[in-house]
Amino acid sequence: MKIRYANAALLISLVIAGAAAARNTVAPNQTAIAKPQPSAPNADADFALVQTHCSACHTLDQVTAARKTPDEWAETIDRMVDHGMQITPEDTKRIAAYLSAHFGTK
Repeated sequence: MKIRYANAALLISLVIAGAAAARNTVAPNQTAIAKPQPSAPNADADFALVQTHCSACHTLDQVTAARKTPDEWAETIDRMVDHGMQITPEDTKRIAAYLSAHFGTK
């Protein structure tokens, strides 16, 4: 079976386009997590707190997929403290506020 140059070019284009599209997709069991754009002066520092404290035991996918109210986030953090998370009250408030603002209920 002979492949003509035009058909070969088309086949190569489709492979390249498919590879590019696959690179931008997320596997079915994963959630794309992009660092949210800072909306407050301390947003980067607050995101770093979330990474430090929450990802010690969980993936950030798990945390950000929860979508909770401010009170629910505070209760969740209190429950994590009961499980041994070491965190200051100030950091607790900052994390709860950050998660509520960026990953709260809509």
